[in-house]
Amino acid sequence: MNVRDSLTDRRAHAALAAVAVAFIALHLPYLPRSLEDLDSINFALGLHRFDVAQHQPHPPGYPVYIVIGRAAQALMPTDAQALAAVSVVSGALGILAIAALYRRLDAHSESVWTIVATAIAVSSPLYWFTSIRPLSDACGLAAAVAVQAATLAAQTPTALTVAAFAAGLASGLRSQVFWLTVPLLLWCACRFSSARVQIVRVLVGYGAGVFLWLLPLVALSGGPMGYWRAVTSQGGEDLSGIRMLWTTPTPRVFAEVLYYAFVAPWATWPTAAIVVGFAAIGAVTLWRREPRTLAAVTVAFAPYFVFDALFQETFTVRYALPLVVPSAFLAVAGLRVLPAYPALLVSAGLVMFHAHVGGRSVAAFSRQTAPAFALLDEMAHASPSNGAPVLAPDRRESFDLRRPLVWLGGTAPRFERQLTAPPQHEWLEAVKYWNGGGRSPVWFVADPNRAAIDLVQHGKPSEHRWTMPYPVLMSGTRPGDVDWYRVERPDWYVGEGWGLTAESAGVAARDRRGPEFGPIDAWVHRSAINGGSLVIGGRNFEPGEPRTIAFTIGHVWSTTIESRGGPFLEVVRLPARDLDAALPDYVKATVSVQPPSRVAVEQFDVSSSRGVLGFGDGWYEHELDPPTGRQWRWLSQRGEVRYVSGATPAVLHIEGESPHKYYARESHLKISIGDRILKDVAIADDFTLDVPVPDARQPATIVIETDQTHVPADSWWRRTGDRRRLGLRIYKCEIR
Repeated sequence: MNVRDSLTDRRAHAALAAVAVAFIALHLPYLPRSLEDLDSINFALGLHRFDVAQHQPHPPGYPVYIVIGRAAQALMPTDAQALAAVSVVSGALGILAIAALYRRLDAHSESVWTIVATAIAVSSPLYWFTSIRPLSDACGLAAAVAVQAATLAAQTPTALTVAAFAAGLASGLRSQVFWLTVPLLLWCACRFSSARVQIVRVLVGYGAGVFLWLLPLVALSGGPMGYWRAVTSQGGEDLSGIRMLWTTPTPRVFAEVLYYAFVAPWATWPTAAIVVGFAAIGAVTLWRREPRTLAAVTVAFAPYFVFDALFQETFTVRYALPLVVPSAFLAVAGLRVLPAYPALLVSAGLVMFHAHVGGRSVAAFSRQTAPAFALLDEMAHASPSNGAPVLAPDRRESFDLRRPLVWLGGTAPRFERQLTAPPQHEWLEAVKYWNGGGRSPVWFVADPNRAAIDLVQHGKPSEHRWTMPYPVLMSGTRPGDVDWYRVERPDWYVGEGWGLTAESAGVAARDRRGPEFGPIDAWVHRSAINGGSLVIGGRNFEPGEPRTIAFTIGHVWSTTIESRGGPFLEVVRLPARDLDAALPDYVKATVSVQPPSRVAVEQFDVSSSRGVLGFGDGWYEHELDPPTGRQWRWLSQRGEVRYVSGATPAVLHIEGESPHKYYARESHLKISIGDRILKDVAIADDFTLDVPVPDARQPATIVIETDQTHVPADSWWRRTGDRRRLGLRIYKCEIR
């Protein structure tokens, strides 16, 4: 090495050190307010009492990480900030490790390209953001990449064995380190003349590093059998609802794997396309010019990608953090096919934009309390008027709230009891509670992407959300967004077999419940029967001979609907009457069909105080997108809604989708009652309308019209079998 090269290397090292210091300075002021993930809660519990059997932390135990965390705990005011500080320092050390790895992968390139590739990697939004989270990802990656660099630098069998020992020790930080280090160690072992001997030495060195933390861990867990029970206990619960390619090998899941592995880490599609595009060019360039470098990159990261794709949750984006390292390296290899100055200009643009994205995300994250903890804090300060509440979580929330409740301990909100959460039948536990005489307030805690709460009459929820500028960086965080519904005395609730939501219709079909198989039941509060307003509607899927749909509310009231097929709707004002004092609080209401037929009851509401609304002619069925929880109905060119107003002035509330998704120009929306036009407006974007409507003590009809429609089956770019004539997608249409 000549003097000029030495000076260049010194400047490169100084530049990297400056970047690492700046990285710490830009992160430490933004340490989080709270723990935010089940894993971070488990780690924090482990800081206080290490017990893998109690998932403190979760298996395999992470003892090396806990030791580092306890050292940080002594310096920081909260456990969340202690663990986050470990991530910040690890992210800074990771800068040096990544640069060392890049230098070993491409020893012939100038130092400036090593710095450029490192800058692109560490400024990636996922790297920048994960380095502030109280999790082991950043720490594990820094250690794994450092071992990779040491492995490639090893020139003697002893040096490679030492690297293997370090890899085993680093596995105590994060178990995924195995997939990032062991394949590369074995590949490098094959370079030596006595390859078999060296492979054995590598395995022995790795095992020695593992045993250094595993043996005390097993001893603390009650021996091998105790540790095995700890590893397997609660495993099924912790993996509940997890979607991975191994268990769901479908094209859609594979597409999700690719998206979350290579696009989501860059937060936005345009910059991800630039990085991925140049990475593809770089891979081809290295394959032609430096095949051994490409082989080293492949051996170092492909095993982890296969493991991540097959066996880790598809949409947990932080699992893709290690894949940022090869993506940035290959992208710079691709950029170097350009002249130097344009390549540096593109690189600088990527670094600045990604640092801006990551910086905004870090700042937003630091200002928020995790939704689960914000929810539990609000619950703890709420004071029900009639006794301790009953907690009724849905399936996901029943799992996700366990660890936050354990963490809060004595400061957690108190409940009379917690109802069980059988998958897709959670609401039935509340039905059993009410039918069994329970009258305490029921607090439903629901995943916003689910619709089971719509099987119980309810008010508006208290919404707790992550408000992030780039939500994909939090993808897969559990607990996540959550809704809290306080239901003290519902007007009604239904049992099995109803199709009030797309989800419940599917459950009814799978369970062979519904009017086709026998009567279905609901329960209506006695106050709603006396002069209340009723909506019942749905669809008859068997046209031809007429079907008689009978609806009865105990011995109080009944009606029949004759249907020859297609949709049906009944909106009525129930008569006021003196009710028998012996009538229970909730009166059973029954729907039956004669002869039994494929009929779905999709609309139901009854109240003596609220306004009610039913969808009539011109509206299509209720739809749901499970991944997002978004619900809607399509309006055709002309749709009718029938309503009865409540005790206060009524407003028709409508939310809908921009017509520009389907049409070149804006749409006109006209709302009228008879000859009276209530609203005539041009719609150009997503819209929300609140339209006062006349008081209606008896059922009245509102007509909603739009001037543009389309048939999906006629689309030239996305042909389907859908022959419906669609106008506007309406997300909400209700009387308020």
